[in-house]
Amino acid sequence: MDLTCLCVLFMWFSCFVSARHDARVKLTDQGVILLNFEHNHMNTVKLVKSSGLIWAGGSDNLYSINTSLIYKQVKMPAKEECKDNSDCTYNISLLKEGVNGNFLFLCRTNTYSTRCYHMASNYSLTDAFKSEYVLDINEPSLLIGNMLYFTKSNMGLYRINSMDTRVIWPHSAQIEQNFVKLIAGTGRNQDKVYTFFTEKNKSASKDLESDLWIPQVSQSCMNDKGGPKDELQSSWTSMIYARLFCGDEEGGYRFTQLIDVDTVEKDNDIKIYGLFRNYWNMSAVCVYNMTEISNVFNHSEFKSSMKRPVNHQPGLCVPDSTRLSSDTLKFMKERPEMKDWVMPENGPLLFKHHHYTHIQVDRLPNHTVLFLALESGGVHKVLEERGQRPVFVIAEFRPFPHGTHITSMVLDSLKHLYVSSSNELAKIDLQRCEVYGNDCNACVLSRDPYCIWNSVQCAPPTSESIQDQTDCHTPEVAKSRTDLRDKASVQTIPESSRTFLLCPILSYHATYHWYHGKTSEECVHTDAGCLYLIESMNATHEGLYRCESSEGVYKRTVIRYELRMSGSQALSVTPIVLLLLTMSHLLL
Repeated sequence: MDLTCLCVLFMWFSCFVSARHDARVKLTDQGVILLNFEHNHMNTVKLVKSSGLIWAGGSDNLYSINTSLIYKQVKMPAKEECKDNSDCTYNISLLKEGVNGNFLFLCRTNTYSTRCYHMASNYSLTDAFKSEYVLDINEPSLLIGNMLYFTKSNMGLYRINSMDTRVIWPHSAQIEQNFVKLIAGTGRNQDKVYTFFTEKNKSASKDLESDLWIPQVSQSCMNDKGGPKDELQSSWTSMIYARLFCGDEEGGYRFTQLIDVDTVEKDNDIKIYGLFRNYWNMSAVCVYNMTEISNVFNHSEFKSSMKRPVNHQPGLCVPDSTRLSSDTLKFMKERPEMKDWVMPENGPLLFKHHHYTHIQVDRLPNHTVLFLALESGGVHKVLEERGQRPVFVIAEFRPFPHGTHITSMVLDSLKHLYVSSSNELAKIDLQRCEVYGNDCNACVLSRDPYCIWNSVQCAPPTSESIQDQTDCHTPEVAKSRTDLRDKASVQTIPESSRTFLLCPILSYHATYHWYHGKTSEECVHTDAGCLYLIESMNATHEGLYRCESSEGVYKRTVIRYELRMSGSQALSVTPIVLLLLTMSHLLL
């Protein structure tokens, strides 16, 4: 890497780390309800939404949970009789939305085999099929009719026909692979399955400038029967590959480790939101669409040095793949990759100096909101905006203790986000608009699409209301409750004592200053709020103190104090009492 590249990289990195990355508000218990599972430490909890319920499965436990967090533990079938000291413990290894009127589709796996079931509305289980393959609840899977698609790390994509348990398996890639998402094609591509994954770059150890990981998507035909007996028998004959790009071509940087994927339907297309990470553990979100992916597979040339088959387009779906020519099968065995890369719709939507592990996307009438799970156990609520760097972080939810590993996330239709750890489930109400304050400007500044100012309070939009925010300077806007705080809280402080004044942080995107007489001082930030410290109380410290926040052109007085000095220790106000007085004053 030459000196120019290093300078460009350093300038970009400097801008990146200096940008504002904090969530505007940070919430712990506001709008969060916790559910502790009866059997603690299920290790991995997988959440899935099906039949109007949230299902949580892990180890040998399965729970159905309604929107009121009333849950039912579903009884699993009795374990088989053990023979020859074999492993009879079947753990839940797959949860999928039910098909053909069933509540749920699930599989249970032990060391040697898998049993899958359909669950009816009365929670009864019907055998679907048995298989010798061991499934992993952490691997992506897809159920289409009677076909189950699943992946195995470092192996590839498998397909089982549940009617007769015929299997299509991958031909060995001999490359470290991590699979992220399986997506069924729609429209003209409804006969195809798309696999999103990251694989280790074989040349990275030889070339220091090569990326360590390569993000890719593969396309396979659903009706692929495998090849004839002598070539690719019972293995994919239609799987072709394309590389995903996430980064800035002009800036020369990119994100190559694909961590998670979520999809939404928009403009008669499927939008694919990919969560990436780079060498410096920075995260980015790139958005692709299925139309562009299909165009790459249909129109790009192949990278392969082998001569392309004359009478067959590689990757094209055919009625009977066992009749493909030997030249075609040999070409397909080399894992053919397209020359063109799949490019995102725009540049990376998100540059964050955080470690994200999961992504969920909610499409609203006029906005798109991303929910990104942090390695610390929190969740960022992010507004997607084109051309904005960094993307606006509306709020950070902290449902679990710091450092908790989030195992799964899912959204319901009632604007709730469900987040799981190894032994707890958190239900987060995404429409708790009062956390932004009963003030029009504060509500507008939140930029939360789930909330509007309705001339009285910050509240969820109704069917009659418009989601675009109100002009807070119009006469019909109600007087903010901030004006009720103009009256100062009187505090009596003993002479020579050490004390502090607390100003709660209503927005982490604002700056805060204390004003006393003609002096102005910036707040000292702490977890509890920002402080004004008085080392030794004397006559010069008496008088009015005002904490003011500034966010853009909007300024507001957060709290006022009037300090009086007392020579009597009996009249002292301890910091904890002062803290309680402050919080009670704010709730008025």
